Amino acid sequence: MFSDRPIEARMAIANKLCRTEAGPLNDFLIGRHPEIEKLPLHPEPDKLFVHGRHLSDSIRKADFITSFLVQPKVWIRVRKEFTQEVEKELNEKSILFVKDDDEPNAWSVKQATALDQLETYMKGYFEIQDLSSQKTIRYISPAPGENWWDACAGAGGKSLMMSAYEPSIKLFCTDERESILKNLELRLRKASVTNYSTKVLDLVSGLKPRMKNSFDGIVADVPCSGSGTWARTPEWLTYYESKHIEKFKQVQRQIVSAVINFLPDNKPFVYITCSVFKEENEGNTAWMAENLPLRLQTQSYLEGSTKGADTMFVARFTRSGK
Repeated sequence: MFSDRPIEARMAIANKLCRTEAGPLNDFLIGRHPEIEKLPLHPEPDKLFVHGRHLSDSIRKADFITSFLVQPKVWIRVRKEFTQEVEKELNEKSILFVKDDDEPNAWSVKQATALDQLETYMKGYFEIQDLSSQKTIRYISPAPGENWWDACAGAGGKSLMMSAYEPSIKLFCTDERESILKNLELRLRKASVTNYSTKVLDLVSGLKPRMKNSFDGIVADVPCSGSGTWARTPEWLTYYESKHIEKFKQVQRQIVSAVINFLPDNKPFVYITCSVFKEENEGNTAWMAENLPLRLQTQSYLEGSTKGADTMFVARFTRSGK
């Protein structure tokens, strides 16, 4: 933005828009460019977020776009049986934290807090997980003794959350990256989760995975643009090209088409992205309901802009048998 202005002026504008605290650099820049003080606190949204035509109509545009000017919070998910221990250590280390009003086990701390150095973290008493990601458990909602497939497991955030929600479930965790599955296994063991298995699977290759498993539910937090998390990595506002949305859309459809072959009739499938682009979300769920044996039960954006959290999309289907 403001590429026609000299670099000092652009830095002064950035400091003002991001409400940077007063300091020597900020004072120097404003002193050199006093005209910046007259600029409005919010820039033109379409200049800050150039992908507006892809933004879902369900997203509160102003809140979402201005969230790029504020560094998000770090969120942790505290295991309910260890809340006292975690709270005690945070207080002892003078680490300020805030408990979310709606999610009692979701606590926020400031950026750059050395959470991985805490004893309660090393013992697996809490996990670092964004607030909106934690809210997806409402849509997954595994029942006791069920067998769930975490199809795009990554480092295991959803698997850990599902196991904490219902410890008796069985987990089958897959990803195309062997290294990240090894990290997942370390995290599961740290949290004392034992009822799981893992497998390296590429669900986009066109090869059907040879599995005999029949699942009580499948969750797929699919690869996506990540546009709901760009407040954490705002360089993507500059570098991302809209043409990649079509690529992700097709990959997402391939993954869903592959995994539902292992879902019995009337069992749930939960589709998740951390994107705000309609093509990856409600556009895809409409395609799934039309072209795959899936009935859409509910779908929603989990907006985190006003809470210093990510924005995610989640949809719950059941297999229809058609």
